[in-house]
Amino acid sequence: MTPRNDPADTPNGMVTRARVADQVIDDLRERILTGALPRGSRLPTERELAAEFGVSAPTIRESLRALTSLGLVDVRHGSGAYVRTDSNAILSGPLAMLMQLESVSLQEVIGLIQLLNLHAAGLAAESATDADIALVYEAAQRTTQCETLEDAQRGGAAFLVALSDASHQPLLAGLCRFLTNMLVTLETSAYARRSVSFWRKWTEDTAPTRLAIAGALARRDHPALQAEVTNLHNLVLGRLSPTLRAARLSDPALAPFVRALGFDSPR
Repeated sequence: MTPRNDPADTPNGMVTRARVADQVIDDLRERILTGALPRGSRLPTERELAAEFGVSAPTIRESLRALTSLGLVDVRHGSGAYVRTDSNAILSGPLAMLMQLESVSLQEVIGLIQLLNLHAAGLAAESATDADIALVYEAAQRTTQCETLEDAQRGGAAFLVALSDASHQPLLAGLCRFLTNMLVTLETSAYARRSVSFWRKWTEDTAPTRLAIAGALARRDHPALQAEVTNLHNLVLGRLSPTLRAARLSDPALAPFVRALGFDSPR
């Protein structure tokens, strides 16, 4: 706890306050990442933090906004600031910005998802519990009954998320979750105006492969699992138009979808 004397009214007050806020951010971030402030815990009030650090209330509010942008804190109006329980936002916000900055194409995203899901499936074959396998199967089964765009969007994402979660590797699962949600969101948004029958067929065409993946996982059949995951990705890639595959995440038309993925990915 370093900050003291918050001279916001000096000639260089804005610069000084920004530096002080950086120190407050660093201190609180360290407490969160080390578990001194556990997930779900409530941070001290703005008044308490201002007194602790010896800074002004505006500096504390600025620091909390920054921690919110980093995905570490959730500010609830009328209740206070809390350490986020969901770690996905920590990963997804910076990743979304990086992919836009580097003008990554959807084709590149698909290729990376396939590699990650193949690795996750291999690990899941060794470490998945009976409960994990049941979740994968249930998610696959739900994709046989999709009737709307929302069903297709959530069903497709939930299946691959369940599969990656079964690997019991948090970093791998987090990457898979973010990239899968990105792909499914961009994929379905490109065909958002299609009919109910279109979406029913969209998921019915790939549902058998998802069920085959669930079956291979239940048997711990590593070769079959790898083959079926590859098959699923080939099916998904094959139905995307060349224009959509070549689309880059830096495209202004895609910006609203990518921005939303920073913190509100479908599950």
